[in-house]
Amino acid sequence: MPNFQKNTNFQLKSKRKMFDFKKSEYYSDNKVVRKNLEKGVLGEANNNGEIVVDSKVKPGSKLDKQIQTHEKDHMKRMQSGELGYGDDWVRFRGKTYHRKGGKIKYQGKWLDEGDRSFPWEKLANKAIKNV
Repeated sequence: MPNFQKNTNFQLKSKRKMFDFKKSEYYSDNKVVRKNLEKGVLGEANNNGEIVVDSKVKPGSKLDKQIQTHEKDHMKRMQSGELGYGDDWVRFRGKTYHRKGGKIKYQGKWLDEGDRSFPWEKLANKAIKNV
């Protein structure tokens, strides 16, 4: 398992930052693109069905496969309705959490997006154990 920096392996993107969002794309196969992401962010799962991997990660490497598996787990849960997000909220298994300024309020505390204590992050991290 890679040594992800705490709180930085998954970042939710606001709808305003999304481009070309079409509802039909949400359920399409997950397109993987490479972009320069913020420092410490290795991957993102976006509402349009796109998975973004940081361009500094070598394509085909073990880390690349782990990032894609992690983000595909988020995407699978988003497509099933188990996980979702908007500009100011994250919903997991029917419970909605406030989201603001790159943080999510969870169990009374504001934590960075991608914090490993979130249940959806625990599940995505579990998915990469055998990669």
